[in-house]
Amino acid sequence: MSGLASIQRLYVPSTLALEVHAHLAYTGDLGLEGFALWAGVAQEDTFLVQHAIIPAQHGLRSADGLCVTVDGAELHRINVWLFEHYLTLIAQLHSHPTEAYHSPTDDAFCVVTAVGCLSIVVPDFASQPFDLARCAVYRLTKHGWLNLTSAEASKLIRMID
Repeated sequence: MSGLASIQRLYVPSTLALEVHAHLAYTGDLGLEGFALWAGVAQEDTFLVQHAIIPAQHGLRSADGLCVTVDGAELHRINVWLFEHYLTLIAQLHSHPTEAYHSPTDDAFCVVTAVGCLSIVVPDFASQPFDLARCAVYRLTKHGWLNLTSAEASKLIRMID
């Protein structure tokens, strides 16, 4: 394995997890899904998240359900910023109104696209305190998104102070 696929441990400062969770709870209070990213640096088989990125986003509500989008100009701005700061995206996080799962839309329109990246879905519009065990955690493989068990997710992702 190489690149992000070789990451065995992801360290996330609790302040960055809480920053994202607060954003997801805020958008949830509006009845909308929210979206955020984690970026940082990899060293061998370890990744340290150094930034939470809350992109400009558009929450949509229709007869078909809810979704959140980030437009191309914003994605370009983020990519330029990542490049200028020598950072890599490792995870996307978003909320769902009820249960946490990866929908077909989540599969098809992900922002993080490198094998080894994570997609974390927070249930109930992030209305409860952040708890990774309540989230659905998926890891991108060469065959698609793999749903990690709670034990696999907690072994991979460690909150730090």
